[in-house]
Amino acid sequence: KKPLYENCKLYAPDGTLLCTCNKRKINWYLSNNLAELVKQSEGEPLAAKLLFEPSGKPLDGSDFYCQDKVNECCCCSRTEELVRKNVIPKEYRKHLPPEFKDRQSHDVVLLCVQCHCSSNIFDNIMRDELANQYGIPVNYKNNFMVVNRTKSNVKAAAKALTATNNKIPEERKQELRGRITEYLGHEPTAEEIMELKYIAVNDVKCDGTVPDHGSEVVKRVIDQGKVEEFIVRWRNFFLSSMKPAYLPKGWSVDHKTRDKCNKDNEKEVDEAEMATNQVEEAGQRTMEEGELKEDIMEDKQKECKSDDNIVGADSMSVD
Repeated sequence: KKPLYENCKLYAPDGTLLCTCNKRKINWYLSNNLAELVKQSEGEPLAAKLLFEPSGKPLDGSDFYCQDKVNECCCCSRTEELVRKNVIPKEYRKHLPPEFKDRQSHDVVLLCVQCHCSSNIFDNIMRDELANQYGIPVNYKNNFMVVNRTKSNVKAAAKALTATNNKIPEERKQELRGRITEYLGHEPTAEEIMELKYIAVNDVKCDGTVPDHGSEVVKRVIDQGKVEEFIVRWRNFFLSSMKPAYLPKGWSVDHKTRDKCNKDNEKEVDEAEMATNQVEEAGQRTMEEGELKEDIMEDKQKECKSDDNIVGADSMSVD
């Protein structure tokens, strides 16, 4: 598995280091003739120099986006089976105003699978606090369950065929196997029939009328003008619940997001991020941030999903 931090370098025309990023971003600039490769020593990450003057450059001491980041769990320093963790969970983050989420990688950190699962469980504590504060239950969604009759019939057929006291006539067995074959699209194996005994028969439907918990909470936060306080609250919660000892240098609870309402009418944007966004702010927003993609291994997450059905989450406490 490739490292999540690839630590490629992006430079301004005058040689000033603007930020470290992944290969995808470097290749995007190169393919659009907006940068040229910088010769590196063998084994070093890719580097490119912009062919246009960026709108801003890193301030003195602003090294969070310019440093090489270590591929390790920020809580236990493990270097294997790493996944990205959104300090502000996606169900809230995706509803934040663009200036608080777009191309902002400060609040995406690396955790090992075990720590990621623990953090997700802790997040349920904060969800409950928000639910009580705003009067919006966590399961307040525009979804409802409907029985899928096809799945229900297939499940019943699988149970009948695998019953220990199976005395079904052969003709009936063929009929039941035919039902399963039609569902799978091929002749079922014994293992597949056994697995079909346990399939869920309910499908989630949406009536499109009631917003979900995350959307409604963020809407209230925005109406109150407390988006930054909301972000800081989640950062503090992450620190107190997980006690990360290996965060990247410069990671801070008070890390500034864009501020459109300060007295001097200036946007307090991290200059390093601003430099890499020049082209995108001109209307070219086709590049996706690879570092913000959730890259979680399915087989690991199946054992430790942090959905509402996690047992015991309410009994956990935070130091």
